[in-house]
Amino acid sequence: MIRKKLEILAPAGSMEALEAAVRCGADAVYLGQKNFSARKNSQNFDEEGLVSAVKYAHRCGVKIHQALNILVFDEELPALKACIRAACRAGVDALIVQDWGAAMLARQMAPSIPLHASTQMAIHSPSGVKLAKELGFSRVVLARELTREEIKAIVDSTPLETEVFVHGAHCMSVSGQCYLSAVIGGQSGNRGQCAQPCRLPFTACAGGKAAGAQALSLKDMSLVERLPELAAMGVSSVKIEGRMKRPEYVAAAVTACRTALDGGKPDMAGLQAVFSRSGFTSGYFDGERDKAMFGVRTKSDVAAAEGVLQSLRGLYHKEAPRVPVAMSLTLKAGEQAVLTLSDGEREVSAEGPCPEPARTAGTSLASAEKNLGKLGGTPYFLAKLSGEAEEGLNLPPSALNAMRREAEGKLSQLREGGEAVFCDLPLPVYPQREKSGVLQSWGQFRTLPQLTPKAAGMLDRVILPAEGLDLAELPFPKEKLLPALPRFTFSEAGLLELLLQLKAQGIGEIYCDSPAHLPLCREAGLKPVGGMFLNLSNSCALAEAERLGLCAAVVSPEGKLSWLRAIRNQLPLGIFAYGRLTVMAVRNCPVKANIGCAACKGQGALTDRMKAEFPVRCDGWVSYLYNSVPTSMTDQQEALHGFDFGLLSFTTETAAEAEEVIRCWKRGEKLPYGVTRGLYYRGV
Repeated sequence: MIRKKLEILAPAGSMEALEAAVRCGADAVYLGQKNFSARKNSQNFDEEGLVSAVKYAHRCGVKIHQALNILVFDEELPALKACIRAACRAGVDALIVQDWGAAMLARQMAPSIPLHASTQMAIHSPSGVKLAKELGFSRVVLARELTREEIKAIVDSTPLETEVFVHGAHCMSVSGQCYLSAVIGGQSGNRGQCAQPCRLPFTACAGGKAAGAQALSLKDMSLVERLPELAAMGVSSVKIEGRMKRPEYVAAAVTACRTALDGGKPDMAGLQAVFSRSGFTSGYFDGERDKAMFGVRTKSDVAAAEGVLQSLRGLYHKEAPRVPVAMSLTLKAGEQAVLTLSDGEREVSAEGPCPEPARTAGTSLASAEKNLGKLGGTPYFLAKLSGEAEEGLNLPPSALNAMRREAEGKLSQLREGGEAVFCDLPLPVYPQREKSGVLQSWGQFRTLPQLTPKAAGMLDRVILPAEGLDLAELPFPKEKLLPALPRFTFSEAGLLELLLQLKAQGIGEIYCDSPAHLPLCREAGLKPVGGMFLNLSNSCALAEAERLGLCAAVVSPEGKLSWLRAIRNQLPLGIFAYGRLTVMAVRNCPVKANIGCAACKGQGALTDRMKAEFPVRCDGWVSYLYNSVPTSMTDQQEALHGFDFGLLSFTTETAAEAEEVIRCWKRGEKLPYGVTRGLYYRGV
């Protein structure tokens, strides 16, 4: 497999940041329009600004990747179409997408623009990459939580391009799997509005101990010095985080990456000074997930930045010559002067006046180079001058300059490119499946001991972890069972064998909360049921889910009921109706890091500044931070009209508590303790 050179991909939240990235040596830049971008609070680009940005970048030989990486609801699909149209008009080089429905529309309406699977899709294994390929993606942006070995396994498994974050902020949660900001303040990270509540004070608690003032704040990552290693692994692109950061940060990060990739020693002290949270970490990459990864931004960090910002502006204050060009000049008696200009792919020419007999020394190629090489203020530099200049002829400098400017303008126009093809297709209209009118009851349990025979008798389906499951111990008929794969499978060893064993025991369907699960289930001949953490939120996404083999699905918990009820589909649809929503899925457990597993014994928690307690539980792969109060719609079932089943999720509940919740659900009664309606009435 032939691998291209490693691409340095830089962020740009503004035109100044874009110029900083380009002038300091980025190969590509990612940015967003005003809508549908995962950094809604950055300056971003309107349609005309996007066109100008793409033209500028293309003149300089730099690609533009546009972010369309948020979840979308049906009422927003016309605006999404307009956003795709604008991307085509600008001629962007790639679209970065999270939502399955958005990917489908982009694939159909902008067929010539490659799709990149956003890190918000939480792709962390070879099977996840397989699904991305089925969705039409040509590149995957890998989860930030992967180790060196896990990245290498993915790169070796796929012909798709792979993109890896190498510098910038760490989300505490796996990207695309954080709901904390949405739950606390209605500002969803999956909608580009994350308010970063993880940077607020949280204390880890377990076994009577409390530690860690800011137990959810990780240091920024930096793998800048490891770029040659990543290049040798076959990674396609290295990504710098920071569309919310100032241009000086972009300049420093790109310069450091370019220096490292060119074999030099990057200025890590200067990079840390411009922005860090008590230094940098490479903990995930090195597999060292411990307390050393945690850090906060201190007053000394802020003071250090103030001291270097002015000097960093010097890195990008003027255009950098980065595109070599060749010129050929022809001067012949009685003929117009001709200058050709080539960047190696495109060639243009400009004509000047006929040269006149020289009174003194004539114009030679050597003397003409002084004027023709004046390419300041452009991205070009003269690498070679050739041609023919007859002796005894003179062409004034003003004519040489005019020819150079004309040729440079023509070349720039060609390099800017044109519009991408936009297929103005009508938005899909899907028929609505007939509903039975009966809301089924599905229960999901973290452990089998949480389920009593009486509770099982009140449920239509029972979801239990597939690993370690003994079907002979089930207190209910096997036909009700829906085994669930681990939500995160950084290693897929043994998973296919597990699925084949379940099939051999008569199981036909598997509950799936990860894109990676779908190819595995299909390979085993099992039907996948999509969980709510697939983040399915619109009709197009559900149509894609059906195309990929899902036989039922739970919609995203991040939306008003009116938005979610608008989904038209042919699949049986469920809705999260009870449970402590998993507000974060973390690979570096804050309780383990601050207190240790021995004291926790699977009963840890975090408390915030308001003394609310968020339970923490782990499954061996990752730890889950649950909401401080459960979401409950037990007494609101009329509002769930249009859905086929309600999902009751049990995490920290005892068997008796779970049974009581199910009883209240079946009776349509309100629970006798504090609950939340989640986002179903206030939305995000």
